[in-house]
Amino acid sequence: MGLGAWVGSLWRNLLHKRRVEAGLSDEVRGYVEMLADEKVAAGVPYARARREALMEMGGEAQVKQAVRDGRPGSGLETLWQDVRFGWRMLRRSPGFTIVAVISLGLGIGATTAIFSAVYSLLLRPLDYAQANSLVWVSNLWPRFHMDTVFSPDFVAARAQAKSFAELAAFTERDQNLTEAGEPARTSYASVTANFFPMLRVRPQLGRGFSAEEDKPNGHNVVMLSDRLWRRKFNGDPRVIGAGITLNGQRHWVIGVLPEHFRFPDVQLEPDVYGPLGLTAADTVSIDKPMMNLEVIGQLRDGVTAEAAREEMRTFYAMRAQSYPAAMAHLAEGQQTTVEGLQRHLTGDDRKPLFILLAAVGLVLLIACANVANLQLARAGTRRHETSVRGALGASRGRLIRQFLTESLMLATMAAGLGLLIAFVITELVQHAQLPDQPQINLYERAVQLVRLPFGKLSVAIAIDGWVLAFTAMTAVLTTLLFGLVPAIRGTRPDLASALAGGTLRITSGREQRGLRHALLVAEVGLAIVLLSCAGLLIRSFAHVLGGDLGFDPRGTLTGVTLLSGSRYETGAGMTGFVNGVLPRLSGLPGVKAAAVSSLLPMQPYDEREAIAMDGAPAPPMGFRPSVPVISITPDYFLAVGTALMEGRALNAGDQEKSMPVAVVNMAFTKKYFQGGDGLGRRFKLYFRGDDHTVVTIVGIAADTRHNGLEQPAQAEVYLPMAQYPQPALNLIARTDASTGAGSDAAVLAKPMRDAVLAVDGEQPLFDVQTMEQRVSSTVAQRRLTTLMLALFAGLAVVLSAVGVYGVFSYSVTQRVHEIAIRLALGAARATVLRMVVMDAARLLIAGSIAGLAAAYFLSRVLASSLVGISPHDAVSFGVAWVLMTLVGLGASLVPAAHAARTDLNAVLHSE
Repeated sequence: MGLGAWVGSLWRNLLHKRRVEAGLSDEVRGYVEMLADEKVAAGVPYARARREALMEMGGEAQVKQAVRDGRPGSGLETLWQDVRFGWRMLRRSPGFTIVAVISLGLGIGATTAIFSAVYSLLLRPLDYAQANSLVWVSNLWPRFHMDTVFSPDFVAARAQAKSFAELAAFTERDQNLTEAGEPARTSYASVTANFFPMLRVRPQLGRGFSAEEDKPNGHNVVMLSDRLWRRKFNGDPRVIGAGITLNGQRHWVIGVLPEHFRFPDVQLEPDVYGPLGLTAADTVSIDKPMMNLEVIGQLRDGVTAEAAREEMRTFYAMRAQSYPAAMAHLAEGQQTTVEGLQRHLTGDDRKPLFILLAAVGLVLLIACANVANLQLARAGTRRHETSVRGALGASRGRLIRQFLTESLMLATMAAGLGLLIAFVITELVQHAQLPDQPQINLYERAVQLVRLPFGKLSVAIAIDGWVLAFTAMTAVLTTLLFGLVPAIRGTRPDLASALAGGTLRITSGREQRGLRHALLVAEVGLAIVLLSCAGLLIRSFAHVLGGDLGFDPRGTLTGVTLLSGSRYETGAGMTGFVNGVLPRLSGLPGVKAAAVSSLLPMQPYDEREAIAMDGAPAPPMGFRPSVPVISITPDYFLAVGTALMEGRALNAGDQEKSMPVAVVNMAFTKKYFQGGDGLGRRFKLYFRGDDHTVVTIVGIAADTRHNGLEQPAQAEVYLPMAQYPQPALNLIARTDASTGAGSDAAVLAKPMRDAVLAVDGEQPLFDVQTMEQRVSSTVAQRRLTTLMLALFAGLAVVLSAVGVYGVFSYSVTQRVHEIAIRLALGAARATVLRMVVMDAARLLIAGSIAGLAAAYFLSRVLASSLVGISPHDAVSFGVAWVLMTLVGLGASLVPAAHAARTDLNAVLHSE
């Protein structure tokens, strides 16, 4: 048959079925009549002749079916019949259908949502041309506490390195934009001229930077992000050539970047870009200013990241030999890294995502085992139906296909529900915007909880074709996981017992129970694995939060401002701003303490200075220890809630021309005075070279956390703001809410902004948050991972409990005659109750042993994520076992109670 004839036949068979069937019936009847007429002509009576004709032909219905099976589209027709029959069967069991769809839908939805994050962040190529050849190049200086590349080293590497087709660099700083309305803080990135060409990124308006502009003292030209262009300039194309004011200086806009451009750094999304303006000098010198750069490279064809890493290690080792003596000491132990740009961007997110993906995979397996158990029980109730269909001529393959069709329909409905769940989650992550104000509602807190761990990468998480393909594959896989075995066992030929009704069997046989019990044991084991891992993370999280912060975050509002412009180029100008804003801050309603500092608790250190103890020989430059230095106003410790352990706090008398003084923390005294009394001791504070100030310690404060809750406190020095002014300022206001009285500190956000604008209308206040929000954001990823794993573990327990209930409910139904006989022979109903519960207990024990053994080995994966507890923590494992056992026994009590209430007379009468 040619293709055209085949398509025409398919069209007629599918769309004109009645006419085709009528023609087939006429043809078959005509053939039968022709055979019968021949036999009648031979003297056979008509009735006998027709019967013999039908026998010779093989039966009218059988012939019709054979013809149908040979038609084009017969498979589609049969599938449609299976679907219609399956839909009727599912409608007859609404309870089973709802439980199965919800169970699988939750598993598929959670799996799809996590996979969408894994694919979008870890697997999908970055949105740059030749993204696979882009690498991140860095150099860790352990003694400097920095992971950076010095500008002279970058200049030398760009000229000498053979592994890279190109090397580009950038650095970032915040600047104040006093243009187009209220002053605003902007993130400003200085980039080399080849930065955007290397990424194959072209401006949507204007042009990029030229080589002439990327030189020291070049033109003040900038490019804008699409976001800033639309927000501040209403998407006006006439912005090209216009001037904007950044930190008091005029800059000229030459280009606008594309809408979907994402800056290749997980921490940054700059609003404004300018040329880096590097000098051609490639010599590292202490006397010459250097930039700390971030470097991105494009590998040459055929060069691997490992080969480039080895070249850069050799390069830095040779460079260190030419460093000045002080720099050479600091360069000891350098660690050079060259890694794929995508891996670098998602480095901190990889392990939590894979942990969650494994967790939802276990939940999906539990859901499949649960539905498989329900399917097995349902197949047992359909034995009569399948046996009758087999007796009427249905092959076992056709029956298995019917069962699998029903399973596929369940999986398809569950996949639809799962996609809906995943779509809602990803839309929440991708499109919901957090407000700039700290006072947010419950919905926005949920958005914040989900988005914070992934930062700007959250916008990349979406449902696309690959995620849809994954969901479809998951639906097919789950169909096989929960549908194949019930289909095979449910269609096993047992015609005699099925037609006899099976009423002679007193107990449910060992063979019937074995598989259901094995699936239940697997469910319990998987649930205990998840519970144990969740318990480990919860205890670790509690240990992290339970550590002493060193400050009281309650009722404290904070904001950040960056002093820019000619009036703040001197210390006097900075001090004048602080003296102007501090009284206004203190006068806000409900504020009981206000302060200004160069650094807040929980913020990473950005200022370190070298020190040496007074009276002791000073080590040479490069060998002097360095400590973080924080500038504060007098009420700082009261405002942040840090206790003063000894001595006095800094006060209003500690001015620029008074004796240099400092408050140090307990970690400082432990490190430099071996825990002895540090009051009155003096040390030298070096600012550049051998230029130093001798500082007297007047107070000792409690240790506070800066580099995260998981890191120990470091030695710190607090200096008076008047003696050590800084342009980066943090405003702090402690309210009556910290004592449980008064209003929420967040309501002071606008008054705090107004206080800053009243002193200088060109200084924006940004990053306004309560201290509780800052503490919360530092543990956002750990909190999200712990919370989601706990939710998955809870879901696993619920599904396992449903499995226990379902298995023993069906078991009690199957054993009703056995239970009735036991009762008739004198067994107490309490004995029947205990019998069912003990059967459940044995299965729970078997599942618990398997689950605890698996958790013991798998928990090692979490070892690097745990703080303060062992990966084999007995408490976590014990709680998981007790919780699963109690929930499982509780679920078994319902069918056990039903068994104990068996009506003996009703069972005997039914016989």
